[in-house]
Amino acid sequence: MFLLRFLLACVLLAAVPACADATEPALHRGLNLSSWLANAPRQPLFARDFAQIKRVGFDHVRLPFNPGYYGFRFSPQGGNAAQVDFVALDRAVALAEQYDLPVIIDIHPGEDFMDTLQNNAWAEDEFVDLWKTIAAHYKDHASSAVIFELLNEPQYYKWEEQWNRLSTRLIEAIRAVSPQRIIIVDAPHGADIEALSFLHPVSDPRIIYAFHFYEPYVITHQGIHQGFAGKAIRYLRGLPYPSTLATKPPASYAPDAPDPAEAAREIQDYIDTPWNAAHVAARIALAQRWATEHRTRVICGEFGVLRNHIDPASRYRWIADARAAMDADGIGWELWDYADLFGIAPPTNPTAPDPVDGSVRMQDPQNGERVFEPQALRALGLDEKP
Repeated sequence: MFLLRFLLACVLLAAVPACADATEPALHRGLNLSSWLANAPRQPLFARDFAQIKRVGFDHVRLPFNPGYYGFRFSPQGGNAAQVDFVALDRAVALAEQYDLPVIIDIHPGEDFMDTLQNNAWAEDEFVDLWKTIAAHYKDHASSAVIFELLNEPQYYKWEEQWNRLSTRLIEAIRAVSPQRIIIVDAPHGADIEALSFLHPVSDPRIIYAFHFYEPYVITHQGIHQGFAGKAIRYLRGLPYPSTLATKPPASYAPDAPDPAEAAREIQDYIDTPWNAAHVAARIALAQRWATEHRTRVICGEFGVLRNHIDPASRYRWIADARAAMDADGIGWELWDYADLFGIAPPTNPTAPDPVDGSVRMQDPQNGERVFEPQALRALGLDEKP
């Protein structure tokens, strides 16, 4: 059934020849591996992780890579791209290739990197050099095995044309080395689905445009300890999905909120929408509509639900609804995440919370292993034959 839906999407985009290209990597059902080379605290992954990712039916992985952890620093003097240490990234790519999992190398930096890049022309030059270096390093890897994603969640609020110009430069730099490799370009505004409208798709059948989907944030990020300044999201506990299940008084979902009125407003907005499978599908349909209009392709690079303060049934209902909507529209996806606080494969060995952000840390990574939660696989449609 999934294959039939995907082929239908290709027919709708018949002018895009990549759909029929036998060397095109499968980018239908993917998984983010954020806790290894990008987010802190970093957790090791092993061959057994890639083996089970492949075994349950994922067909590719997205590998967030923070170059700041591996030798790259912006400076007006330039020349820093040559300092990147590829050892860890090479090992990750080799494991993905070993298990026949196309891997997206996603440049996934922190806020300082983003601010420097957006506000300095010389930093753009250095970023182009960084991508030239990466492209050259992986030029001998099959274009069906390694995919490049230019920049995770570019911001560029009110500077969208600057991102269009920079992404065009990056594409040209990569194309000089890798004419056939797939390149993924995120929408600005943090890869917001509506910000796809700011992009100027280039005439290249091997470019895919990406959005991220976490709506509504009161569900997917409830209880998060960072960001969302002035919002009550960090104080929400146990708010269920869909919104018709939120039948308790608002105060019961945010008992510790310092501003109960703000918390009540956020909860009431969620209920009044209402948020359910139909509304999720309507929001995701915006991406496919944009792709069809521009005769190009889109992919959802991230979607998922923070696991700490929501009941598992609500969590997996949202994931199932978002995944089903994307499948129905022929949109490939990459769930966030394998191993972080959004993760779907908790470790089986004894664990301890990280003192900084509370994430689960494997105490004995050599002997412990991660096991997929069965309800996660069902929500992703991976308990059936692809």
